[in-house]
Amino acid sequence: MKKMSGFLNALLACLLLLLSGGARAQFDHDIYGVLDLSYGAFGQSGLARDVRFNSNSLSPSFVGVTGSYGFDGGWTVLAVAETFLRFQDFKTGRRDSDPILSRNAFVALRNNDYGTLRFGRLQTLLFDTTNRFNALGNSGLSPAIRHLFLNGNLQGVEGDFYWDNALAYISPNLEGVTVSLMQAAQKNDERGSYQGASVVWSIGLLALEFSAQNVHVNDGIKDPTKETTWQLGSSYNFGFAKVFALYSQIQDRGLDVDGKLASAGVTLPLGPGSVLFQIGSSTAQGPAVDRKQTTLSSAYVYAYDSNTDIYVIGMDDRIRGQGSGQSVALGVKLKF
Repeated sequence: MKKMSGFLNALLACLLLLLSGGARAQFDHDIYGVLDLSYGAFGQSGLARDVRFNSNSLSPSFVGVTGSYGFDGGWTVLAVAETFLRFQDFKTGRRDSDPILSRNAFVALRNNDYGTLRFGRLQTLLFDTTNRFNALGNSGLSPAIRHLFLNGNLQGVEGDFYWDNALAYISPNLEGVTVSLMQAAQKNDERGSYQGASVVWSIGLLALEFSAQNVHVNDGIKDPTKETTWQLGSSYNFGFAKVFALYSQIQDRGLDVDGKLASAGVTLPLGPGSVLFQIGSSTAQGPAVDRKQTTLSSAYVYAYDSNTDIYVIGMDDRIRGQGSGQSVALGVKLKF
């Protein structure tokens, strides 16, 4: 992968040199982020409730910086560096094991006619589609996000939802269709082969998606991981409400576990704000596991201004054979 990284850097340098011939580059930069701070009681099925501040009730908190050079002919070279923030313990990253740049961190070459090529630490395509076809977006209390990415490998997907040393291509919008491809090779105990793909089709008020990923981890010590996941999603905007639906299926050949997730949601205006509602039900079945989980989450969001949301959010989480868990929090989300 070091050879690939060196090759890509050399390629970008050559393209930069070629594109700059007779053209004047225009440099642009931006600092941006989301600060989501809430306070409440957070519980999940089978675990004690925890009263605390939280940083991802409606959306994960993060800060980022981007710099880009634009050239004649529509070419742009850019770099992005982002990290998550945790207000509950005043640290960066989703967890202590995360790198300093825990969110997206990549270089890219973009052209509106040919698409975008990115290399670095990237959010997976499966996480992106789950976020987009989901009434609660990337909220840490969204059933779809929790079941697929926050519930551990027995029920959720393997390989995290950010991949290092990833090379991705995003096509231009072709009459409403966007195709994305990703390949990654992790390091150390996560080394192996990672592939992802997605197709998103927007037709007026209707949007459809298909995404899939394959994760094969083999560090030469632990039992290899061989997992394939695919997902179908849709959304439709009725005007008075927008509805969402997701179906995901996971086949983990290493753990011999099959998982399924069905999730549906709706957003609709109510008074000065909007109601968000999402329900998800998932199963994980194999020789050592027979698990069913149902999670229902809802939120009321008031847009104080174009950059500030004030909200209340709640979640009811139930796993068969365990006690239920409830969460409720009041928070504010600031975009900058």
